[in-house]
Amino acid sequence: MPIQSKYDDEKFNEILQDVLLCLEKHQVNADLALMVLGNSLTHILNQQADVNVRQKMTEQFCAVLKKTTQG
Repeated sequence: MPIQSKYDDEKFNEILQDVLLCLEKHQVNADLALMVLGNSLTHILNQQADVNVRQKMTEQFCAVLKKTTQG
């Protein structure tokens, strides 16, 4: 069963495309892209997530990342 997102697909895809175009514009390799995205995630978690749920959100994110990148 597909996971239903509470976010609009069109808006999500538009933002994703913007991020990917920015990385492409700056011709970043995988290492630099992951560093930038990782620091972005840290900033978002520290600025927007309540301190009481940050660890749980981080663990959930990492679990999903692992699951989606397993070959």
